[in-house]
Amino acid sequence: MYGHAVPKGDEETLKGIVRSVDKKLSYSLLDGVDAAESIFTLHLSTKGWEGTLIVALNDLQAAKNDLACRNRLRQRIKRLRDHMWDNRLVKDVMGTKVAGMLKAAGQQEAAFRPQFMRRSPRR
Repeated sequence: MYGHAVPKGDEETLKGIVRSVDKKLSYSLLDGVDAAESIFTLHLSTKGWEGTLIVALNDLQAAKNDLACRNRLRQRIKRLRDHMWDNRLVKDVMGTKVAGMLKAAGQQEAAFRPQFMRRSPRR
C-alpha cells in the first residue's frame, strides 16, 4: 500500500480520506509516469471492480491542512467509487424510455381491473 514517491505522513492522510469514503474500499499507490513529476496513481478496488485516479502530490499535501482541498480530493475518490459501482449494474437493453413506457402501461392495466366483491347500489 505504500508508494515510493509518497511520504508516510501523506500516505496516512490519504488512508483517512479513502476510509471516509468507503471502509471496504482497498487502495494501492503506484509511482507516476515520470519520476521528475510529483504525481502518483491511486488504484482503487472493491469486490473485483477497479479504477485508477491520478493525484498530484501537491494536492495531497495541501489536503493535510486545508479542508477545502481535502474535500475536493475526497469528492474525486468518491466519484470514482460511484463510477465503479455504476459500471457493475447491468444496463437495460431497451433503454430507460421504453422501460418507463412498459411500467406505465402495467400501472394503467392494474387500475382498470374489475372489482368482484363490490356491492351494487340498492334501488
